Amino acid sequence: MKKVLVVFLTLLATLLLIVEPGQSLDFEDELNQLHPCLDYVTGKGGDKPSSECCKGVQALKSATPTTEDRRAACLLLKTLVGTIPEIKEDKVSSIFKKCGVTEAFPISKNVNCET
Repeated sequence: MKKVLVVFLTLLATLLLIVEPGQSLDFEDELNQLHPCLDYVTGKGGDKPSSECCKGVQALKSATPTTEDRRAACLLLKTLVGTIPEIKEDKVSSIFKKCGVTEAFPISKNVNCET
């Protein structure tokens, strides 16, 4: 699990540098709040995300009110999901629903973030 955490934090730092200057999205804190979701999305945390994970998911949803924000978040999360081999696609794709967050964007390594 330490290896996954190191990869997650390293990639997170790298991805935050990729967001284009001037973009309205600045959700470093929200992405850090998603850290408790690692156990769930890697299959080590049971059948439902923890309350801490869901708080992070809700914070991410709140931080992405515009289409542009959601596209940027989608691209970052798509890249993140694609680089951690332990992540279970079915767990990632269901996380918003499991946390009771509606009208969010899909998360998957194959999602088209432009739609």
